[in-house]
Amino acid sequence: MSETALKSNKPSLGKRMSQWIGWAFFWDLAGGLSLTLSYMFSKSVTEQYPDKEKWVPFPRYRGHHFLTTNEDGDTNCVACELCAKICPCDCIEVVPYEDIKGNRRPKVFNIDMGRCLYCGLCEDACPADAIKLGPHYEYSAENLEALMVDRDTLMEMPRKTKTGGGVFEAELSTTDSVQVKVVENKPGYDWWQQIRRH
Repeated sequence: MSETALKSNKPSLGKRMSQWIGWAFFWDLAGGLSLTLSYMFSKSVTEQYPDKEKWVPFPRYRGHHFLTTNEDGDTNCVACELCAKICPCDCIEVVPYEDIKGNRRPKVFNIDMGRCLYCGLCEDACPADAIKLGPHYEYSAENLEALMVDRDTLMEMPRKTKTGGGVFEAELSTTDSVQVKVVENKPGYDWWQQIRRH
């Protein structure tokens, strides 16, 4: 048999590589499918929200905005309008004025929550560290006008949590409005630790 005939019977390097890559992808696919099947038959983790439990977000969570205040109860905002200028969806409106102490403050500070992207650019641009995105995520409205939030409402919104990411015992209240309040001094649990990962 000639040397050229022997060379033609050997698979080429490209063909051998494609076979090896095919086997590698097959084993990856099989591993992924086996993981999916194992999750199908494992115990599920169900949070009893809103009746008995509530998730408290991490400090880095970007929820409903709030305005920080100083010791006198005045807002830290100096109405520089940088947050309104940097906002990509143009949902912040700031109208400045000068108070009786000679400080520049916002007369109007409105945020249209229906248009907000929760990108956090307003928080990054603020030189006075006045506007923050907080942990509050339970809000909805039946019309667009109710999603327009003013300065006083922003000053009353909950602040960032020091710890978070846990599920805590809570109570559902429907007397005045629908609210889920976390029960104080009750330990929570980390739901992520209860999920099967192998």
